[in-house]
Amino acid sequence: MNLGLWSLVATCFVLGGVPTAWIARRLQPGGKDLRKEGSGNIGARNLWDVGNSKAVAVLVGVLDALKGVVAVILARQIHGDWFEATAWAGVAVVFGHNYSVFLGMKGGRGLATAVGVFALVNPLVMIVWGMTYLTGYFVIRRNIHIACMTAIIGSTGLIWSIPNSSLQNTMMIPCWDVTEFRIMVAGVALAHFLRHIEPVRTAIQESDDEDEATSA
Repeated sequence: MNLGLWSLVATCFVLGGVPTAWIARRLQPGGKDLRKEGSGNIGARNLWDVGNSKAVAVLVGVLDALKGVVAVILARQIHGDWFEATAWAGVAVVFGHNYSVFLGMKGGRGLATAVGVFALVNPLVMIVWGMTYLTGYFVIRRNIHIACMTAIIGSTGLIWSIPNSSLQNTMMIPCWDVTEFRIMVAGVALAHFLRHIEPVRTAIQESDDEDEATSA
């Protein structure tokens, strides 16, 4: 990567790391540290669970999505139709959200930020992700983390299986080689995957404990 691209990636990583949920929780009555509440996740979902206002949690989710929007716009303003720059910016902003430089590399799980990215790049990703999420939730186990992991793996696989022409027809910005887009999707999925390992492990353990208690 050239210096300009490195600068873009660094900027988007820092942008993603702005801890909107943590800040919002600090500003609420009591000023608590979101890292020490609920799941400890620095995201809108945890704020929804433990915060004093559902409206604030929704606003935080919108702001997290806007991080992704800004990253894509910034990449296109600087590098134009060079899709590789947009891909790097999108992956960087999601990783930045998940591993915030402002909170000792603690962060959220990046779903809202990814929505912002793909809303401007290719909304088909969100449709495929939603379908695989519902499959995981209703077919495998009614647990949001397991459903998310199913969506992460399933949607990535499906994006690599969809014909090139279908991906080209759904792109919102120029992308002459959709392999670059597929790699971008895989990069964002990796950011999600890493942050879902622990909650999925916990969900499976809790389910096993319940099964043992029932059979005892």
